[in-house]
Amino acid sequence: MGAALRAAQDLVAEAGEGAETISTQRAEAERRALLTQLGADPSARSQPPAVRSHLRDLEVRQKRETRRQQHDSIDSALTDLASVYRDALMLATGAPVEPVNATEPEQIQRLARSLSPEGLLAALEAITLARGRLVANGAPLLVLEAMMVALVLPDRAGTRA
Repeated sequence: MGAALRAAQDLVAEAGEGAETISTQRAEAERRALLTQLGADPSARSQPPAVRSHLRDLEVRQKRETRRQQHDSIDSALTDLASVYRDALMLATGAPVEPVNATEPEQIQRLARSLSPEGLLAALEAITLARGRLVANGAPLLVLEAMMVALVLPDRAGTRA
């Protein structure tokens, strides 16, 4: 359980750092460009009230963009995770389809052996639910923690998801 919660925290932190790095690089350039467009001195310590208003609007937009980038990064990781569970489910049920993750066949086989097809399907449902909650602006850490707990704890039928 502890490892699952740490994994959720690590994923959120990694996605946040990546989004922050990209945003920080672009934020200063956008700020300078806006100040230049408004005829303000980019090197001045303070700006007139009308300029400050535009700067606040820019900061709000940049924060929204950073959050969206973090969500996109997490969603991409969840899509990758779902593809692993999908491959394991296809292997466990003997479906004649090519795996999406052909580079890690041992891990897919181990996952397929460790969970029943029902457990694999429940895991896919937990991942899909997490993606939906993220799209609905759920707090990324809480969304991922709930998903990780669902992937670790056995369900009522005794299968692990």
